[in-house]
Amino acid sequence: MQNWFWAARNTGPAGDAFIVENGKDALWARVRREISADENCSWNAVHPKEREPGLEDILNMMFTVVPTYRVNHNQFVFEMAKIPAFARFLRNAPNDLANYVSNSAFPEVLIPLEAYSPDATKKLGAIASSTLGIDDDWFEY
Repeated sequence: MQNWFWAARNTGPAGDAFIVENGKDALWARVRREISADENCSWNAVHPKEREPGLEDILNMMFTVVPTYRVNHNQFVFEMAKIPAFARFLRNAPNDLANYVSNSAFPEVLIPLEAYSPDATKKLGAIASSTLGIDDDWFEY
């Protein structure tokens, strides 16, 4: 079974200093070459150990790791394309491959990320609960 890990520079925006590798040995060798010779970085598993990585794991990282560490969009998709589930998604996607690389309609406009808000967390949980028809006691706010 494959065991994927990610690492990102944690001293300022990661930009292109974001990598994904299959196995810790490969990850740390690449971290020392491309991110930090002294292994100073943030890192974690891409997926739980009991199963192969799936699209839900990549989507999770897109919403958590990418904005938190300010990973460049293209670097993220280049690295994720090493994972079979994401490579299959790209191969079978309903859109042209060009839609998955940076192609902003407004390249001159930078939109800052929104600050964390407990109210936004509560709103998201309430919307998801309503969509699923369940009580909103599954998340903390």
